[in-house]
Amino acid sequence: MFYFPEREKKRFTLKRPALLIIDLQNYFTSPDSPAYLRGVEVAIENIRKLKISFERAKLPVIATVHVGASPMMKKWWGNEVDKRWAVPVFSDVLLFEKNTYDAFYSTKLEEELRSKSINQLIITGVMTHLCCETTARSAFVRNFEVIMVEDALWDKNEWYHFSSLKNLAHGVAYIAKTEEILCALESLEQGQRE
Repeated sequence: MFYFPEREKKRFTLKRPALLIIDLQNYFTSPDSPAYLRGVEVAIENIRKLKISFERAKLPVIATVHVGASPMMKKWWGNEVDKRWAVPVFSDVLLFEKNTYDAFYSTKLEEELRSKSINQLIITGVMTHLCCETTARSAFVRNFEVIMVEDALWDKNEWYHFSSLKNLAHGVAYIAKTEEILCALESLEQGQRE
């Protein structure tokens, strides 16, 4: 793992968080898919732990799936994601469909978060340098505190993954590990009981 000195300077405390699982769908998680991300199972297991803890704390868990493609996405990549590749790993959560990198663009995600008085977004999923980073920046400009969970995000390679996190750590997001979020959730739950 890479070292983020920003982690020492910037600390977070969970207040009103939601877990966002970006594009964890069979397009990226199935070995039969042309877009399969080798090793993604590591992130899936960490996301599963976070999901269970958020649900236990009665905090929102929201997911996105990428379906189709915006005109620019189709022009850039030369294809679009067919519905058959839009099956989420976790289907028992609130799900938003999107057709571009940004989970806020042309969806009701912001409306949903505001309706629940959420002020922090814990971002997990794939791919770190595309949909996850774009959504993190979009959340930041909408005044949500952003926390990227480095071991619950996945990408085509480590270089893309850590370059993205390094950039976000400079001025957009806190970088945390799954265990840090789980401990912070425990503290939040304990504070609510007292």
